[in-house]
Amino acid sequence: RSMSLIVDGVHTFADQSLELVTISNSRFNKNDRLKHFLNIFTGSVVLILGLSFIYLALSRGVVIPRMRLLGISLFTIVFKYVLSKYLMEKGKLYNNSILVNDAKQSNKDVLSSVIVFIALILMTLSDKIEYFKYADMAASIIVSLFVIYTGFVIISRDLTEIFGTKVDNLEYINNIRSFIENNRNVIGIKDMVTHKYGPYYEVRCDIILDNNLTLKFANEVVKYLEYVIRRTYKDVIIIINIA
Repeated sequence: RSMSLIVDGVHTFADQSLELVTISNSRFNKNDRLKHFLNIFTGSVVLILGLSFIYLALSRGVVIPRMRLLGISLFTIVFKYVLSKYLMEKGKLYNNSILVNDAKQSNKDVLSSVIVFIALILMTLSDKIEYFKYADMAASIIVSLFVIYTGFVIISRDLTEIFGTKVDNLEYINNIRSFIENNRNVIGIKDMVTHKYGPYYEVRCDIILDNNLTLKFANEVVKYLEYVIRRTYKDVIIIINIA
C-alpha cells in the first residue's frame, strides 16, 4: 500500500538500466542502430514511469501504509548498503570499472530507500501530526524525480554519442598537437577543435606552414601528418587544413 516503496523499486530498475546502457556503449559500435534504439527506448520507458508515478502519487490520495512495511524498507536499506560496499571493495581489488559503477549506483539507491523509510516513519505518526499523512506522497514524488533524472541521463548520453560533443582536455589530443607543432615545416596551429562521436574522436586542425614551401610540398606535409596520426591513434579521425 506504500506508493513510495513501489517507486523505490522502480528507481532501482532505472539505475540498473543506466548501468546496462553504459555496458552496451562499451561493447557495441557507435553506428549500431539497434543499440541506439534500445538505449533511447529504455530511457523513454524510465522517463514515462517516473512521470506516471508522480501522477499516481498526486491522484491516489492519502493511504496509510502498514507497519510491517517499515521492516521491509529497513531491510532494503541494509541490503543495498552492504551490496554497495561489497561491490566497491571487489571493484577496487580487481580494478573492474563495471563493479565500481555498480557500487556507485547502489549508493544512490540507498539514498532513495532512506527517503522512503523516513516517509514511512512519519506516516505512522500521522494520527498525532496530520500533515505527516502526506509523507508517502511526498517521498513518491521525490523518488520519481530521481527516476525521471535517470531516464533523462540515459537518453542524453545516447544522443550525445549520435550528435557528438566537444572535447577540451584529452591527453593524447595534446600529444597530437605536440606532434604537429614539432614538425619543422609547421610554424604553428591556428585552431584545433575536437569532437567525440561514440568511441571515436574527430580532430579538425588549421595549421600555419612556412611561406617558402611550394603548394605541392605543403600538401605532402599535411598528408604525412594525417597518415602518422591515423596510424598511431586508431580511434582518431584527423582533418588538417592549411590556414
